[in-house]
Amino acid sequence: MTDYPARRSAWRRRQVQAKWKNLSAFLIVLILVLASFNGLVKTFSINKYLGTSNWNSNSSFVAVLSTTPLAVLILQGDPKRLVFLTIDEKTYLATGNPNEPIATISSLINKSYGGGLTRLLSLAFRADIENYVIFKNDQKINKEEVTKWFKNYSSLAAPFMTLTGRIGDDIKDTNITRIDQLRLWWQLKNVRVNQLELIDLSQYQEDVVYKNDQKVLGVDNLVLHKVISQYLENENVTKENLKIKVINASGIAGVGQLAADFAASVGVNIVKIETAPNLVDQTFIQTSAKNKYTVRYLANIFKCDIKSSSSSDEEVSLVIGNDFASKYF
Repeated sequence: MTDYPARRSAWRRRQVQAKWKNLSAFLIVLILVLASFNGLVKTFSINKYLGTSNWNSNSSFVAVLSTTPLAVLILQGDPKRLVFLTIDEKTYLATGNPNEPIATISSLINKSYGGGLTRLLSLAFRADIENYVIFKNDQKINKEEVTKWFKNYSSLAAPFMTLTGRIGDDIKDTNITRIDQLRLWWQLKNVRVNQLELIDLSQYQEDVVYKNDQKVLGVDNLVLHKVISQYLENENVTKENLKIKVINASGIAGVGQLAADFAASVGVNIVKIETAPNLVDQTFIQTSAKNKYTVRYLANIFKCDIKSSSSSDEEVSLVIGNDFASKYF
């Protein structure tokens, strides 16, 4: 027989605990910011110390980790979950380099700096991956290590460690700023251990024919794109459901489709891909709906300007220039 009063009591206790945890977290952040301001402003800018936020917290946070196997970390807001997509280091990926069109992940990690890895993984998943974490030593990734990492970075001590520079002693390089590390912690503290997912992508490996008819183990980009998209979809974008037209004005074939895939991975409704007769250097968005969330979000992804259109409807044109093409091709 179910004891409903007992269940209600347990539910209330969990609510109270959650409220106290959020209040404690808020007070900690407030104290840290004030302490940092008082202690650091005399020597240098607090803004410079914390860095600039590059993350729209309404969207999923994505970062590539130089672990073994290589992993893509995704913190998704709705549904709330922390996901690690792992790819075996012996897997071959397309490099975009005509002299070495494909290479194993392990060799790419050894040769690449952080920005190089994000470029390669963005091409592999056909999605925008900007953040990276490069570890000093070989960092194994498995369920036990992921759980340990999660507990360390979601603890109440994590923001203190972040601001004092003592968190991540095993990290060689990262472009995740302190302010975004704090924002990540704020989101992580509300994630439970049972909301961690470790997904092995080796199940999608297939034979790829290389030079001299040699077969190597690779992975289909379209499959990777489909997998990652379910974790990147932005609810605000899907609700607006703006119709987006992609125009390839870079002069390089395939650039328009890649840009369209980047946008589609977060839930953008791509209705058409065209090739422009005239080339442009810089990517831009042209629309009369400049204040729409989707438009501003796309501008952030492609790091481009928004230009006004005289059109009376909400047609949005994403014009891809040579800047985007040169980054990935």
